Amino acid sequence: MARHHIDKWLKSFLKQIFFVVGRNSPYKLEDFVTVLLDAAEHEDFTNNTCNRLEGPTGETVFSRLKEADFDKISKAFTNELTNMLHLIKRLLRNRKVALAFDTTDEPYYGKLEGLWIHPHGPVRGSTGCFRFISVSIVDREHKFLLGSLPVRVGANVVKLVSELIRTAKQFVKPEAFLFDRGFDSYELVAELQKLGVKYQLLWKKTGWTTKLLKKMKRGQIREASFTRKYSRNKSTFKVKIRFVLIKKYKRYGKGRAYDWVFCTNTRHKFPHYYVDKYRKRWGIETAFRVLDNVTIKTTTKNEVIRYFINAFCCLVYNLWKLNNLLSTPSSLKNFVCKVTAELKLSIHSEAATKPPDTAEFSRSTSVCTASN
Repeated sequence: MARHHIDKWLKSFLKQIFFVVGRNSPYKLEDFVTVLLDAAEHEDFTNNTCNRLEGPTGETVFSRLKEADFDKISKAFTNELTNMLHLIKRLLRNRKVALAFDTTDEPYYGKLEGLWIHPHGPVRGSTGCFRFISVSIVDREHKFLLGSLPVRVGANVVKLVSELIRTAKQFVKPEAFLFDRGFDSYELVAELQKLGVKYQLLWKKTGWTTKLLKKMKRGQIREASFTRKYSRNKSTFKVKIRFVLIKKYKRYGKGRAYDWVFCTNTRHKFPHYYVDKYRKRWGIETAFRVLDNVTIKTTTKNEVIRYFINAFCCLVYNLWKLNNLLSTPSSLKNFVCKVTAELKLSIHSEAATKPPDTAEFSRSTSVCTASN
């Protein structure tokens, strides 16, 4: 995939979000893209990137977000996916695909305050985290992040999932929606049934599932249906739920045997169909492990900045996946390094061709360096 297409999508994403300044600004969108990519490449803070590149500081970059909000960032991400849609359809060949939902926690170090910092430290030393819920295509080697939304403390996760489902349906034909154990909610099942979609949730093992599994033989599959109650807005509702239990199932000869409990509205004759379908969602966890190698560090408590960084990195991930499928494959780190290097070369070449009296960028970066 040509570099100018990558530049175009990244610059377009920023253009839809950033606050517009006058023509006398010393920085262009290319400068901001370069700073953000370089910070991601080095897994560093944007201020440290400024010292390396003599470009806009982190304060300058994030000051452009003063008129941004969650809706604006989410729409910009969706718009860029729309621009890539012809490539995504070409790669998927218009097939139905499984979509997986997952949450990711970005560590926060400091005092817990506000509604967006969850009291859960995902890594040692962290005091809390910013949480995001995302939906991803997990079709064989084709994995794309179709949406990501921030999660407020005490937020209605069902509402966020519904919003992501509506977004995902714009781009692909979903075969089924796959959920991890953290999404086991009667209200969510009721919403999925209301939306008329196929779903499969890994359910927690409670008293009744443990008792039933003890009575089953190794490798046996069993179904159970119940009517359950859940509360919402001080009202009580009922939902009919179907469970599939599989006792000590081992997919491969040298593998480990597990007890599986799924809540699903799909039907299969053999247990490996349920297990294989669920195993597809592990691809989204792999995606987040890969994204950990290109993170932009920040200590800010500003939830809008945090969401912007998350959406920018997700967009870079999608561009990398498209690049691998359309040209020579490489690691995400190498892809970011190559794009950043080419952007730097382009900026320096453009600055070198300008007359001395109009080299605004060079003078402004010198002032930036001196002030730091």
